[in-house]
Amino acid sequence: MNEFNSLLEESDLKEFSNLFEGSKITTLKQSSSLLTERKNLFNINETGGDLLISIGETVVIGEEMNTGIEPQIVSTKSVDKFKQWIGRNNKYADNYPWKMPSKAWNNKKFTSTAELSATEVSDIEKAGWIYLFNDATKVADYKNAIEQYRGTFEASVYNFRRIIIQPGGKLILKGNPAILLIEEMEIQGNGQFETRAICHTSIGSLTKTEQAIFINN
Repeated sequence: MNEFNSLLEESDLKEFSNLFEGSKITTLKQSSSLLTERKNLFNINETGGDLLISIGETVVIGEEMNTGIEPQIVSTKSVDKFKQWIGRNNKYADNYPWKMPSKAWNNKKFTSTAELSATEVSDIEKAGWIYLFNDATKVADYKNAIEQYRGTFEASVYNFRRIIIQPGGKLILKGNPAILLIEEMEIQGNGQFETRAICHTSIGSLTKTEQAIFINN
């Protein structure tokens, strides 16, 4: 089955470049109890690795991995489970003007996207956005179609004990949808943590000095 390309294409992500604080695409939460809960969700018991981004250094994880820390790849055929991994809980739905499907799903069964019209593909992709990042009940009738269309949902899990970003340093996340689990994160001066992918980040302890920058583009 075709991938949910609209969830990954840079042109689509730019739509949400000003919505970081609302956590549409990037969910960043600081909570040691939540971090433990998230680790249990992925059966992670071991201590993660350390990552130091030195002064003026740029480190990219994801498509251009150069940290030496490989992710755990998790997959599921359930859109509900994928929503739990990288999406938003229905109770945090907001009034952002998401593009709704043109009509309710007609329960059409298909084995290939070639059996779908352009409008049907567009409607499934729109429903996918809403199902994952808003109130899934709004497009509940699309659940089976989303799962049929996607086939398998996949995400990369990164487990860190400590990340330190020194002044002028930049940590960039890109590539597949990702789950970041970070025990301690320290951002110094004008260090940056920039996300260019769909991600859910849980941090046990976050320390940041003035001018620390978070960017989602």
